[in-house]
Amino acid sequence: MGALWDLEWSRVVLWITIISVLIVIIYEKYSESIEGFIDDSSLMPVTSNFWARLVPRRSDVGPELEIIGINRDKHYFSGYADVQRFSAKTDFCRMVNQGPDESTMFFACALGGTDNTSSTSYKSITVKEGLKLSRDDYMNDTNGDGRDDYCRIVKAGASFEPQCNPATDIGFDKDMLLDPNPPPDIKTLLSFYNGAMIWLKFYDDTFDYSQNLILRPNGGLAVNDKVPNPKKTKGLVFNGIDHYLRIGDDRKMALGNKVLPRSMRAISFWVKFEEFTNNAHVFDFGNGAGIDNVWLGIQGTGNASIGSGGAADFLTKICKGIGAGNETLPTGDSGQQPEVEVSPETLMKTTSANVDEYDCKGMAVDATPPARSPRDTAPLDIKKFDMPETADMIYEIWEQKTRKQRIKVPGAFVKGKWVHVAVTAAKLESFRPDIVVYINGNMAFVQPSGCLPATGRLTNNFLGKSNWSDATSQFANKDELFKGAIFDFRVYSVPMSKNLIDDTVAWGKSKLGL
Repeated sequence: MGALWDLEWSRVVLWITIISVLIVIIYEKYSESIEGFIDDSSLMPVTSNFWARLVPRRSDVGPELEIIGINRDKHYFSGYADVQRFSAKTDFCRMVNQGPDESTMFFACALGGTDNTSSTSYKSITVKEGLKLSRDDYMNDTNGDGRDDYCRIVKAGASFEPQCNPATDIGFDKDMLLDPNPPPDIKTLLSFYNGAMIWLKFYDDTFDYSQNLILRPNGGLAVNDKVPNPKKTKGLVFNGIDHYLRIGDDRKMALGNKVLPRSMRAISFWVKFEEFTNNAHVFDFGNGAGIDNVWLGIQGTGNASIGSGGAADFLTKICKGIGAGNETLPTGDSGQQPEVEVSPETLMKTTSANVDEYDCKGMAVDATPPARSPRDTAPLDIKKFDMPETADMIYEIWEQKTRKQRIKVPGAFVKGKWVHVAVTAAKLESFRPDIVVYINGNMAFVQPSGCLPATGRLTNNFLGKSNWSDATSQFANKDELFKGAIFDFRVYSVPMSKNLIDDTVAWGKSKLGL
């Protein structure tokens, strides 16, 4: 009798369990659309409201809340994930640093449902122990075990790959796995990395994401990194006085070790001119003034056109004086005016022209001219005149001391506005490929059978400065420093496709708030 009772009771328990599971499944299926539990970090819906209530997020750690004594670096991923395999993003993960330098940094998660315990016990190894850092990081279940792994784009040899430290029961594994299916935004970034020899984002930091360059800023030039991941970046801002950036891939600040000039096939960047300083160069790679230069900038101080705020209009207005509409040219009769007729002999005797007398008698001839309109004697204020609003883009390539190529795109730059420029070879395999210029994603110029950089080493390489800045001439003013801002500067060893340029422009607009 006892055995029969136990069997019946087991069946009851089994049916209760099955019914409970079905209730949970049905509840989960319909509650998501009703309640819409949303992840604060990524705005992606959490998959399980049941576990979200059973294992709540910590109340002492979150996007704007941190444990006292924990130093979070917000340049890296900072948001909710699921490392406990509850199908709910209840674990707050971020990069922390509890030491004096980058070597002590590690990635840690404050697990949901563990209030009043350590917020960093679930963590990765430190940088000193082998953790690879990348600011292009994210969370993704790369191995399909239901846990979000810590992933980022890292350099693997000469290329870049999405790799992850898998989440385990006790923390993140030190051995990395390749992510076979990264999120769409990471796939876009991976396409940006492909073939990049130089990538200076200038978003919220000042360093080279291609990991090839040494940067030497002048005049305290730097991107404001005190606001990580801003909604709108200002890029790298140059003051036009003493700001420029020198770059190189070796200790002598030359290019030719990792960044091969002869391999340059495309250059892409955003630029904003606050002022058209004389012959300003956005970049100039060379071996001096007029020696092996590859440079892009403007011609003169902008476009001169009467009535358009140009230099010619400015010169026209100079002749009209300042204030009250007074002109410096006479409003009455012009040319020779009637005077008292006096012979030369009389003038010699009656005026200061008398060389036989040593006392100055002053003007003795009554020759008062007709009354004229008064002239404005106020000092000339250039700021009161409209200066050029546009400038032509110039792109040149020199071989030794000979200019081999000069491309001009009229009116490419507008003062005070962000403009995207891409200069790319049309084909990779051609020795003399067509050179195509895109302005804001639109084809603006094609140079058939164009030239590529011919030298293997460049010693004077600048952003915001011309190699002619120190060269003076009695016939022309020297080139001036660039005044404005640069964002997302890249140099590729492969041509840029139209799709890549379109993605680059779209990505830049989102970061610049355009």
